[in-house]
Amino acid sequence: MAKNKYSESYDLPENTWDEMFDQAKEVREEYKKVMEYLNLESSDELNKKEELSKVLFMSQGITFTVYNSGEGVEKIFPFDIIPRIITSKEWEFIEKGIKQRVTALNLFLKDVYSDQFII
Repeated sequence: MAKNKYSESYDLPENTWDEMFDQAKEVREEYKKVMEYLNLESSDELNKKEELSKVLFMSQGITFTVYNSGEGVEKIFPFDIIPRIITSKEWEFIEKGIKQRVTALNLFLKDVYSDQFII
């Protein structure tokens, strides 16, 4: 039985942003090596690996608790077995935002614990 390539079984809805595929449903340059690997695996095999990783997360305690009706329910942290690639250009933009927010938070905390002008 022939296995389906991941790229052939992947459903990309119209007008949807996707990190791996562009609007023409072509693999973005930074994801080509990832897609080469994914195409070596069947969709069934990838699904099995994802389920196995969920079991591993649960058994290793990589979870958080949801409190509903007084009962705590453990859930695993949401994740994707396919890595999200962040290019250096994208990271530069993210880094600027993180630095700005850390600076703002530090200034806020400094004020709260000293002069308290903000209060």
